Amino acid sequence: MRLCAFSLLAVVAACKPSSPKDPDTWMKRLSDSDPRARSRAVQELRKLKAKQAAPQVAQLLKDPLVREDAAAALGELGGPDEVPALLEAVDTTVGAGSDQAARATNRANARIADALGEIGDGRAGPALLRLARSKDDSLRLQAVQALGEVKFKEAVPELARLVDDESAPPLLVKKAVVALGQIGDPGAIPGLQHALVVERQGVSFLPEASYSLFQLGKAAVEPMIRIAEDKDPAYLAWAKENNRAPAGTYAKAALVLGDLGDPRAVPVLLEKLRYKDPDPLPGTARLLTNLVRQFAANALGRLRAREAAAPILALVQTRDPQQLDLVRFCSEALVWIGDRGQAKELARRAGVGNVRLRLTVAQAASLFGGDAVLAQLQSVAAKLRKSPPAACAKDADELQLADANDKPCELVAAQFDGLAIAPESAQACKDSAPCWMDKLKSTEPLVRARAAYELGRMGASEAVPALVQAAADDDLLARVAAIRALEWLIPVPAAQPQLKAAAAKLASQLSAEQGRVQFVKVNEELRRLQSRLAHL
Repeated sequence: MRLCAFSLLAVVAACKPSSPKDPDTWMKRLSDSDPRARSRAVQELRKLKAKQAAPQVAQLLKDPLVREDAAAALGELGGPDEVPALLEAVDTTVGAGSDQAARATNRANARIADALGEIGDGRAGPALLRLARSKDDSLRLQAVQALGEVKFKEAVPELARLVDDESAPPLLVKKAVVALGQIGDPGAIPGLQHALVVERQGVSFLPEASYSLFQLGKAAVEPMIRIAEDKDPAYLAWAKENNRAPAGTYAKAALVLGDLGDPRAVPVLLEKLRYKDPDPLPGTARLLTNLVRQFAANALGRLRAREAAAPILALVQTRDPQQLDLVRFCSEALVWIGDRGQAKELARRAGVGNVRLRLTVAQAASLFGGDAVLAQLQSVAAKLRKSPPAACAKDADELQLADANDKPCELVAAQFDGLAIAPESAQACKDSAPCWMDKLKSTEPLVRARAAYELGRMGASEAVPALVQAAADDDLLARVAAIRALEWLIPVPAAQPQLKAAAAKLASQLSAEQGRVQFVKVNEELRRLQSRLAHL
């Protein structure tokens, strides 16, 4: 009777349906006679992230009907042990033909290149370099990207040549520039300097090139200073041959030097604050002059170069609306430098001139000034309330304030009144980190921004978690302040363990916010911060 019972249980067990969530279910089907079943098994194992199936999946690289799916799956499931099988599966005997076999081979090669890049094994470098020379554009893109991921230094000369190849598709150039940064070899610097200032079919490579130079770190500092000082003969000859305006070079060099954060750049950046473009057209000369000056000011602000405060302040005026961008850059730089004596002077300049410029400098002053700034803001608001209504109506119209017809002077004065909450918070908190941490929760973005800056200035290591949270603020002013504050805390030993731990959270945020247009620019700053924290 017991034997019968056991036999019945065995039969039931044998008939029990396989679970689709069990990798063994699909691993058994990798050898199915039906190619559709084999392909389905590979796809399901990929979804289940069944790394134990990688050796069996690698065997399917020899199967022409399943090779593409197998290569794609190995990018997620495979590791160094699967690299030899992937390399053996590379087929370089076909070109960019339009026949079905050629297309299938190139697609499979592209999937293999992607998998090799995901695994990141340097042994793949030579094969990827061969694939990068393919005549099939999609395959070239994938191979070039993978060369960066495996950090194959021998590819640097060829990748750098792509930057100067006018026939190269813009997307391929972008991939090459990114790969050069990932490889991290100083030999890439000349090519990346070219990429800073060239365009292809109206496409700029500035975001990719500046970040790649940032990744190269200290090795890029002296070369960037040399092109900013016109002391690199090879670059000067290339720029002349390619009709690159000096102003573009100076501005973009300043941008990169600000990213690199090396104080050796301060003298040349101070010099660029005095730059005057020689273009014969006055309008063009003004635009190019301001471009160089504003990027130099931005870099000096990021370096927190106190010797730059006075010359930057000298560029701040409130009369000419055409100077708005320059005034914004300079005012923001003064906030980062944090010389509180300059805040009072900024607030004083908010008393007259174009209303948008006045508000720009007044807001900057409110982010690092104290009682004197508060008094000046109150004085400006009081004078506005006594101004002729016609003048106020003009200002209200420029600020696009609604319902300005009723009490325009009151509406404009309220804009300055609203800035007082930041210095008022400073009166309340003074040097109290707990108080400022509480202000990070304020409903007012201006107060949140002021709180972040103050916590960064005082080196408050206990504020790291709150500042990391603030780096996801929907308000750009507050988000930038949190990013800067976290940067300022990097040298603080007590803050470093928490900062390093925050790198993963910031990486997740960057991934989640991809494609959100409102954060594209500010998240370039966040991306650099995340990289710095990850390397602590």
